Amino acid sequence: MRRKIYLKRRDLEVGLKDYMEELERVGFFENDLERIPTDESLGRITGFPVYAKRNVPHYTSAAMDGIALKSRSSFGASESSPKILEIGKDFIFVNTGDPIAKEYDAVLMIEKVRIVDENKVMIFEPVFPTNDLRPIGEDITVGEMIVTRYHKVEHYDIPLFLAAGVFELDVLKRLKAVVIPTGDEITSPREVERSGKIPETNSSMVKAFLIENNVDPVVNDIVPDVPEEIESVIRDALKDFDIVFTIAGSSAGSKDFTYRVLEKIGKVVVHGINIKPGKPVILAVVNKKPVIGLPGFPVSLDVVLQKVVKPIILRKYKTYEKSKKVIKAVSSIRMSSSISEEEYIRGVLANVKNRTVFSPLKRGAANLISLTRHDSILTVEKGKVVVDEGEKVRVEYYGGKLEKKILVVGSHDLLMDVLADLLKMEDHEIVLSSSSVGSMGGIIAISRGYAHMAGTHLFDPKSGEYNIPYIEKFMKDYVLVNMSYRIQGLMVKRGNPKGIKGLSDLTRDDITFVNRQKASGTRVLLDYLLEKEGIDKSKINGYNVEEISHMNVAVKVKEESIDVGMGIESAAKVMRLDFIPIAKERYDLLIDREFAKTSLFEMILKVLKSERFKSEAERIGGYDLTDSGKVIRG
Repeated sequence: MRRKIYLKRRDLEVGLKDYMEELERVGFFENDLERIPTDESLGRITGFPVYAKRNVPHYTSAAMDGIALKSRSSFGASESSPKILEIGKDFIFVNTGDPIAKEYDAVLMIEKVRIVDENKVMIFEPVFPTNDLRPIGEDITVGEMIVTRYHKVEHYDIPLFLAAGVFELDVLKRLKAVVIPTGDEITSPREVERSGKIPETNSSMVKAFLIENNVDPVVNDIVPDVPEEIESVIRDALKDFDIVFTIAGSSAGSKDFTYRVLEKIGKVVVHGINIKPGKPVILAVVNKKPVIGLPGFPVSLDVVLQKVVKPIILRKYKTYEKSKKVIKAVSSIRMSSSISEEEYIRGVLANVKNRTVFSPLKRGAANLISLTRHDSILTVEKGKVVVDEGEKVRVEYYGGKLEKKILVVGSHDLLMDVLADLLKMEDHEIVLSSSSVGSMGGIIAISRGYAHMAGTHLFDPKSGEYNIPYIEKFMKDYVLVNMSYRIQGLMVKRGNPKGIKGLSDLTRDDITFVNRQKASGTRVLLDYLLEKEGIDKSKINGYNVEEISHMNVAVKVKEESIDVGMGIESAAKVMRLDFIPIAKERYDLLIDREFAKTSLFEMILKVLKSERFKSEAERIGGYDLTDSGKVIRG
């Protein structure tokens, strides 16, 4: 038979793009899902966002070995005037992770306790409420998104899923592939000596590669160089497998029949790629499935597996390749560390204003969510006490493309997680990481170049305007986009057992309150409303008890002896609390000017204006998206 020259040879980037587009057109990249047990999900890709079904931790626990005590019993203790506490009356001994009974509101680490006898201890400093306690929902609260869709499950994700009550996951189906070695000159390695033929070992390489990349492979028997037999085996394989690989016969020789067979039964998109080694490759589509003719030389084969096959698998699984590398970055905040120990701080990286920024996640040995959400680790060597804001650091990075990372700080909202998830549907390589530092903290971070966006909802009593008066104290060149309007109000237990009607009830003797942190939008609004109504905040029992998010406030009201907290309606709905509306507020996104010029920002605007985003907001409840995606300034 005459030789077949390379009729459709392309450069690698062009050829792969053309092939991906054809596979997209025939529907190969559409999602097929299956439900599996969570403890069998390692390496699988989530098909939907995963939400917590219970709080983590689901009880108040000790963060240290020591004593759980009534904090008021410690007041006045000092080195010169220590206090004696009695077991059962003032304290009990606890170990890390032990549940804490409601009558105790703090923990003191054992190193700061002197044991007098089996019933008494001596302490030398006062302990304040919540000291060294892990509150309910410290890691994540019920109803919060743990991970977005298209998240590859790592070994450290599984314990968090299980702790959050997620015992089954909807994941993308694993691809099934068949590997078909072809050629008259090859045989099984076990029969080489008596056959005098070449050992067929390439299929073992392809099989191992596919297993490494989350594909279930089957190796077919060797098929001789007979076009009819090659065609028959491929046709049969297409009935049972998602992707078909043939080995050898992909070049332009007189006995290379694979091209002719695939041209007959399907569409050959590419025949030959301008790479060395690896040129002889066939990229075809038959019955809406990829059929790939691999070269026979092992080095060429490996190049094609890495440069052509792996990107197709990653695209099908809506994920990206992770590789460990050391990157120079700057720290976004000041961090203290132990002088006597080496510390590993988990965080996220992003390119902001022509530099790479390291933003640390919540620290603590028991913090599971920092494992799931981190993409980088900063090592603080023993003896270093402080890492300053803006200090240059070397960070180990395990994520994907830094140019696809979006870093968001400021006031957190449940819709931010929805935005992160829907961006994945636009481009599976995009990762939006967010951290809650309050509205003012977000504005400061943007002004200093430590983030791309910040959520903010700061009300200015003088002007009656939201956000702009505060932003312009720090910066003049910015972009402001509306995400939603929200209802702020009082979250109370189901049935409102204390009969709370409004802010004036907060000063009642029988009411306990939980507040948001200083400089948060909710705290600013509350203080304005209290002053407007002439309510003395010093008479509110719990005014100085702070939480860093709406969901954490909701958990306090739901699970503990707290009667009421200020927060947004959506958090109350998720936590199934009753809600007393107080005020409507505007929640905006402050955008770094340079980031606003990027295609990522255009994609964010597209999602904010989409029907899918509005649908998700309606599902959660408590939002008005009339102006979502509207550019207010810039």
